Amino acid sequence: MAAPITKDIDIKILVSVLFDKHGKIALSPKEVAEVLGISESTLEKDRALNVGIPFSRLNGKEKGKPLYTLTAIAKTLVDNEIKIFN
Repeated sequence: MAAPITKDIDIKILVSVLFDKHGKIALSPKEVAEVLGISESTLEKDRALNVGIPFSRLNGKEKGKPLYTLTAIAKTLVDNEIKIFN
């Protein structure tokens, strides 16, 4: 398991890379699906089951557009990283 400091650095690097590419602090499901190489329907299922990457709804409305912050994306990726040692 990575040390907390290493995880924080990894998260900051991922957020920086995502921000440099997209120029905003939150991404749509389509953008997240493209970044992760998964389908939008997978993200939709995850939201319905309350699993996966935390998200917010635009304007806080129940039917508002889901948005994923860069930090939530990066943190989920780092927290779920599987280390392989030879």
